Amino acid sequence: MKECARFAPRLTAKEGELSAEERGELERHLAGCEECRRIEQDLRAVEGLVGHGLTRAAARRDFSGFADQVMARVAAEEPGPGALRRLGAWFRAHRVLAVGTALAPVAAAAALVIYLSESGPSGPPVGEVDVVTEGRSATVLRTSDGPVVLIGDDEPT
Repeated sequence: MKECARFAPRLTAKEGELSAEERGELERHLAGCEECRRIEQDLRAVEGLVGHGLTRAAARRDFSGFADQVMARVAAEEPGPGALRRLGAWFRAHRVLAVGTALAPVAAAAALVIYLSESGPSGPPVGEVDVVTEGRSATVLRTSDGPVVLIGDDEPT
C-alpha cells in the first residue's frame, strides 16, 4: 500500500508529463497491482465524462458576441477622466505610501553619492603594486608610477 501511495499522483499523467524512467516505473507497478489498475481506469473514465460534459456545455453556449463584449469592456476601462479620478483618490487615500515610493529612488541615489565620495580614490595607494592581468608569458602590473609589463618564458618556474 505504501508503494501504491507513491504512484497514485502519476495514475492520470498525460503524455509527456512523466520522464521515461517514471513512466517505466509506473507501468511495472501497474502490471503487478490490480487495485491501482482499477483506480486508474476509474480516474480515466471520470476524466472522460467530465471532459465530454464540459465540451457539450460549451457547445450549447453562444460565443458569437464574446469578442465584442470583451472589446467593449476594454474600451470602458481605458484611461480617461474616470481613471484619473480613481488614481487621484488612491493617492489621497495612500499619501504616505505614494510619497515614500516617489522618494525611495532619490534616497538611494543620495546614499550612493555619499558612499562614493567617502570611499576615496579607487587606485592603489602610492608605493603599492596591484596585479591587473596575469598570463603565461606576460604579467602586467599597475603601480603608482604607471603600468609595468613583465615578460617571462612560457614554462612556469
